[in-house]
This record gives sequence, C-alpha cells and structure tokens, in this order.
Amino acid sequence: MNPLAALKETREDIGPIQAQPGLGNAASPKNILVLQLARLGDLVQTWPLLSRLRRAYPGARLSLLTDRRLLPLQAAGPEVDEVIGFDFLQLGSLATANWPGAYQLLADFHQDLQTRRFDLVFNLNFSRLSLLLTHLLGARAKGYLSALGGREFSREPWLAWIYSLVHARRFNRFHLTDVFRHLAPESGTAPAMGRAGAGLKEEPVIALQLATRHVRRTWPLEHFTRLAEYLVRHLSARVLLVGTKAERSLGERLRAALPDVLRERVVNLQGRTGLEELAARLEQTHLLISGDTGTLHLAAALGVPTVALFLGPALCFETGPYGSGHYVLQAEPPCHPCTEAASPCPQEGPICLEMLPPELVGRLVSGLLETGKAAADLSLPAGSRLYGSEMDAFGVFYRCLGNEPLRFLDLVGDAYRRAGVWLAGEEKGAGAGGQGPGAQAPVAQASRLYTLDPPPTPYREREKLSSMDLHALEELRTFLHQGLPVPPELPEAAAALRPLLAFQAEMQRQGREELFAGVKAVFAAHL
Repeated sequence: MNPLAALKETREDIGPIQAQPGLGNAASPKNILVLQLARLGDLVQTWPLLSRLRRAYPGARLSLLTDRRLLPLQAAGPEVDEVIGFDFLQLGSLATANWPGAYQLLADFHQDLQTRRFDLVFNLNFSRLSLLLTHLLGARAKGYLSALGGREFSREPWLAWIYSLVHARRFNRFHLTDVFRHLAPESGTAPAMGRAGAGLKEEPVIALQLATRHVRRTWPLEHFTRLAEYLVRHLSARVLLVGTKAERSLGERLRAALPDVLRERVVNLQGRTGLEELAARLEQTHLLISGDTGTLHLAAALGVPTVALFLGPALCFETGPYGSGHYVLQAEPPCHPCTEAASPCPQEGPICLEMLPPELVGRLVSGLLETGKAAADLSLPAGSRLYGSEMDAFGVFYRCLGNEPLRFLDLVGDAYRRAGVWLAGEEKGAGAGGQGPGAQAPVAQASRLYTLDPPPTPYREREKLSSMDLHALEELRTFLHQGLPVPPELPEAAAALRPLLAFQAEMQRQGREELFAGVKAVFAAHL
C-alpha cells in the first residue's frame, strides 16, 4: 500500500479517547516543529502561534514545515530557526502517475525530518499527509492527530470546543489565528498585529485583490470595476490590481471597461510580483480591498489597513483580517454562511452578491481615508453588516458598527465565545499546575488567564430582541436549566444547541463531564 493511503478516510469505532495532558505537565520541549501545509492565508495566520512559541520556549529550536512555494513569504513573518520546504506539487504528480516514486520521495523526506529529532510537533492541518507525518515522527503532538488510521481531530478540550462549532458555524466567534495561537502555552504577552490606519501617505494608493479561491466567496468583477472607477474619479486614487498570473485576465477586463482617462491610474500587477515583492507593494498602499484571501491576511499581518468583502461561505469571525482597525462588510442573508459544496446555490443570483454594492464600499473607503474611521451615516442594505476588528485579552473580535438591532444570533455567539475563553483559561491553568477545571464554581471564578470586558450595552438589552428571537432565547434558557426539548417550531434555538451538545458528547467520551458542566454554566450565564 502506498504511504498516502495509509490513513483511511472512513472513521473507525475507536472507543473512548483519552484526553492528552497539557504542555504544562510535560518536560519543556527542545526541538519544535510546526506543520502548516495549507495555503498562503493559513501560513500567515500561523505567524502569531510561531511568535507565541518563541516567547514560551525561548531556549527551544523552532522549525516550520510548509509548501516550498511559500518559502519567500516567511521572510516577512516571525523569526524561526529553520523553514523547511516540501514540494507538494511534485508529490501530487507522482502520486497520480508513479506510486513508487511518490513513496520514495515521502520516505526520503521523512528520514530527513527524523534526523532533526523533534520532540514536539504542532500539526495544523487535517490532510492525510500531515497526519501521517505527525504520526511517523513519533513526537508529542498538538493539533490535528491521527487515531487508528482515521482522520481524527485532537481530542483536547480546546480543539473539541472549536470543532463542535462546525455544527452551527453562524454562532462561531473564534478566529482561526486564535485557534492556532491558543494551542501553545500562554506567553504573557497579548498579540500585536501591525499598524492598521497609521502612517498613510498623501496620495491614495489602494490595492484590489479581485479573485478568491471559490466563486461563492468572490465579489463580482463588475462591482470591482465600478469601485475602481469610483476610487479614481472621486478620490483621485492610484489603484493597484494584485493577484496571481492566472487572475491576470480579470485585471485586464477591469481596465478595458474603464474610460481612457481613468485607465492609466489603474496598474495591473497580477502575476508580476513574487511573494516578497507583493509584501513590499502592500506596505506602500493606504488600503487593501479584498475578499477572504491570502493577500488579505498578508496585508493585515503587515499592518496595512484593509476593507474585507465577505459573502457566501466566508465568515469574518473565523477568517477576517486579524488585528485592530480593519473593516469587514459582511453579507448575511438567511442562508449565510453557506458551503463550497458543488450543489448549485438555492438562491437566485446568489442574493449575497448584490448585498455589498460598489458605491457602499466606495463611501466606506472615502470616510476611512478622510477621517480614519467609517462614516457614522453609512447606510447599509438590508441583510448586510459592517464590522470593525478589535483586540482583547484573548484575541481578535469583530464589533458590529452602526445601529443594527440586537439578534439572538449575536447573543448566542457572544456566549459561545465567552464560554470558550473560560475553557481555554481553565485548560492552561490546569496545565500550569492550577486547581483544574471544575475546582471552583465556573461563573464566580474568573479565568486565571483571560479576562474579557463585559458584553457591549446592546447585548445586555435583551428586551430589544424581536418577539421571535426573545422566544427562542427563553426556550434555549429553559433547555439549559431544565433539560426540556426545544420545540420544533424554533429551529434557531435548536441550532444554537448543536455545538454545546456535540461538546458534551465529546467530554463524555473523555470522562470530562465536570469540564462540560463548567462550560455549560458559563455559556448559560451569558444568555
């Protein structure tokens, strides 16, 4: 059997899964490997984890394994002792045409890794390849782990909590960067990400990233064209089109649609910049406007102000621009967030593509360039929201701007975040020799490591909920306090329970019922 098939895709009945000890209970590692085999954006969102590991283990050797095509980018990231590149394109080609060659390539690479004698591995991907490498290295592991040949997410409570939110993504309020970052021990230093909004130049220079990895995440090219015309005509901006060689035709179509007098102000750099030059170009701009892309995450990490256009499957709470001072226009139709599945969109349009008009984006950018913040009188179409990114003791969060009404969705999402923050603090406190979860009343006991500000005032004004949302909230509270079933005519309340019930099932498998009780109490206390 070839090595890439060694991990079965089907789940096996593996019985109870034992919780792994926290890093605080083990010997301090001397040689750490971080596996990040995914795309550009995922690598950038790994940088805060690398920084935290460097602070937590200053005497350890820190290595990063990534796609060799991304090696030039790491020069812009945090300092590590070694960046190991692997040719995944070659492996994929061999896996299709030459299994013995693929096996030998992987075997040689594994042998090379073994000579480094890693004693702690952070696997941040759930691909069969990364699971296999993690398993074969034989070191202590954090992140995604393999269990008896199946693709199993690590069962430590923090990741089990994050995984449970997949059952109802619209309630998720945890950014991927913070998911990665909190796999490492607390270093005592809050993350700092760049200079968004500071040091802008006199002539507006605005970068546009036209494409995303999936059509459902992509703002229409016609909208980008109208936006580019607005930026040049009304703001006298110089516009840079950034992206890959494969996207270059999009930029040429955009430029061709502009009047001659405006076209010279729009420069197409798509496919003409390597990763290092892209980073340098972004640092020279006032602003990047982009969907959910690697370019967006790179700009945010460099401290470049961003305006993100999120629609379809893209959810800013999960993968928005990280750090303070960024803005996200989020389309939130009833079907949001959808998936990238092959089935056609059930909506005509799809409707989310028309919920973020170019003139709205132009007015937002105009206010940002003039005053450094969004205009207070910005009028949003129904179903769309404007969020501003902020940082607290735990990580990034996105505050809804304007006078949007409080929703059941907002309350439940905030409660899930606060319960997760408590859980992360409890686990790290226990790993560092604390009393452990469940030792004290969870609501009365503040997290030892993370203290969040009280919820914003609108979150405490529950009487402003719509009658339907208020009814759903009361039914959810009833279930939490009395265990009664949620009526079928309240699907939103039932959906809000799915992550909590999924986490309960996982904690029962681990024999950690007391930890679930604490999380449930914190969750209920914030509703």
